[in-house]
Amino acid sequence: MLRVGKIEYLNTIPVYYGFLSGKVDSSGVVFVEEVPSELNKMLREGKLDISVISSYEYLKNNQNYLLLPNLSISAKKKVISVLFLSTVPIHQLHRKDVWLTRSSMTSRELLKYLLREVYGIEPNYRFYSLKEGNLPKNPTALLTIGDDALKMIKTQKFPFVYDLAEEWFNLFSLPFVFAVWAVRKDSFREKREEVITFYEKLIKSKKIGLNSYKEICENYSSKISICKDLCKNYLKQLIYDLNTEELNSMKKFSKVINVVSSFQFIPTN
Repeated sequence: MLRVGKIEYLNTIPVYYGFLSGKVDSSGVVFVEEVPSELNKMLREGKLDISVISSYEYLKNNQNYLLLPNLSISAKKKVISVLFLSTVPIHQLHRKDVWLTRSSMTSRELLKYLLREVYGIEPNYRFYSLKEGNLPKNPTALLTIGDDALKMIKTQKFPFVYDLAEEWFNLFSLPFVFAVWAVRKDSFREKREEVITFYEKLIKSKKIGLNSYKEICENYSSKISICKDLCKNYLKQLIYDLNTEELNSMKKFSKVINVVSSFQFIPTN
């Protein structure tokens, strides 16, 4: 039995939609749904065999993982769901409290890089979890991701909105890779055929999902309280492939976080 991680956000539904719709057989697989940072930890600790994980987690611990080819959550220019929201312009945030979600590793590291190297400020970082309800009532600035970002942007409480994928693209003219799919090397050694079979099903599931945005938004937009048009526009912004541009972007990001990048993939034939 394979234990497979699934992020509890709209942005992964297209990849898993074949399974979710019953069009792809999920026998032999247990899906575990969590926030990105928790899935990172579970894969790292061997509690999962395969998972979508933060690109940061892959780069930091790539010696333990193999990538699943042609799978990522990336965005060129805008991503819409990884946002830095502020009540004041960025340059006024030096030494001010900035709240970072505990749900993401990649986005936190990307924001820290942008604030330090691009905007030249060092705020006081604080951490919050919406699940734990520890976000201050009126934060000056915060990083929000996923479905929470899609919902929070509608409140219009923050006049200054910075899309992190767009910030990255403005610097390097590359899409930003927020997440990839990976398998533990020991799981691949022990369950090689199961992993390859699941990967083939996952690619089939993704193909179904990419052709089902209308259906997905009809089924899921109300669950996170966004309109169907925003849902479709959002999904269309995302890149679910992992090609040359995305890999070049990951190499660039690895330099930003000072790790040596190495990209090893499972064999697909």
